[in-house]
Amino acid sequence: MIQWFNVKDRSGVASFYPNNITLNTTAMYPFDTAFKVQVGLDENKNVVIMPLSKETVESGVLDECCLLKIEMHKSFARISSSVLLRQIAEELGLELSKKPIQFATRWDSVENVLIVDTKERR
Repeated sequence: MIQWFNVKDRSGVASFYPNNITLNTTAMYPFDTAFKVQVGLDENKNVVIMPLSKETVESGVLDECCLLKIEMHKSFARISSSVLLRQIAEELGLELSKKPIQFATRWDSVENVLIVDTKERR
């Protein structure tokens, strides 16, 4: 029997800057087909990022104000919004600067979201 390894199961890194969240290659993998994303906080104050398909976005069931663009590059992905990062920094008590604050990430395949573990700094 062969056990295949899944890249989504590896720990990635999310870097928080004053105006964007940058995901490394491992963390960005589940977003390769995402049209937009939603970002929120769970009950443990972890940042949660959900990929959304074009069909879901265009269906009109989601509040357009809650949808963010994700820019995909060869070795990273970026979600840009200084308003979002100010809200996250305020909620988590973070001081964001040019030097990023990095957190470990993990993919939750049951909920289909990326969890940024805000208790595990890199």
